[in-house]
Amino acid sequence: MKKSTYEKPDLHMHSVYSDGTDTPRTLLCCVRRAGLDLFALTDHDTAEGCAAVRALLREGDPVFIGGVEFSCKDGRGKYHMLGYGFDGSKPAIREAVAFSHHSRILKMQNRFGYLKEKYGFTFTDEERAELLALKNPGRPHFVAMMLKKGYVRTKDEGFEAFEGYHGSEPSLSPEEAIDAILCSGGIPVLAHGILADGAKKLTEEEIAARVERFRAAGLMGLECYYATFTPRQKEIMLDLADRFGLLITAGSDYHGGNKQVMLGQTNDPDPARLQGFYDAIADRI
Repeated sequence: MKKSTYEKPDLHMHSVYSDGTDTPRTLLCCVRRAGLDLFALTDHDTAEGCAAVRALLREGDPVFIGGVEFSCKDGRGKYHMLGYGFDGSKPAIREAVAFSHHSRILKMQNRFGYLKEKYGFTFTDEERAELLALKNPGRPHFVAMMLKKGYVRTKDEGFEAFEGYHGSEPSLSPEEAIDAILCSGGIPVLAHGILADGAKKLTEEEIAARVERFRAAGLMGLECYYATFTPRQKEIMLDLADRFGLLITAGSDYHGGNKQVMLGQTNDPDPARLQGFYDAIADRI
């Protein structure tokens, strides 16, 4: 029988199935060492790694929740939407994942042209095929290859090379991601809300407007405890959760060696504030 509450959760992490560096086996070993009692794998635009983690679980392991993190965009900005406890066999979530993967591949292809035109960076057919063959390729994979070829000296320099890229690839809107998660029996949660897609900081007014808009579309929760939130940012997100009657989650956004964040680094969550999420997810685990 699953516990009704948890003391050390981490509900936001990534594996090699997207832009993390840990295999499911390595990730599970790290989860055990970190002493977590509840964890969720939330790879970008895919839930494929969740099945691999489940196959490795053994008696006494922390409780596992299957998840996903959709990269969303519309005319008003970029967003990341987490989904928890959905039925991965449902058409809505399968179609959303397939669409997002297609968009990600198009973006990778277009970035080859961008890097050549702006910086003169070229890649062989074999190198292009290597990147495009990855399960869910993204900027960290590009940066790793740029480092290997000597085009950039550091990871930060590699990521900065993409700052001027403004692609026109199709993308899920946040409302479409919310709907796909709900239609598949899951719980949609806005990731690192006041940090938008993780690359900028919103004002209090901007994040409040986003939360109000997404709540009307069916959003059920906010990631209020997040590794890099300042105390004030955490307070703002918790206040918004209370104001709009939303569930509260905690996540590190662990990426293994691709990010300087440790498993379980979730900014000191109050278990009582997460109890609503625990109760809501109980019959979905």
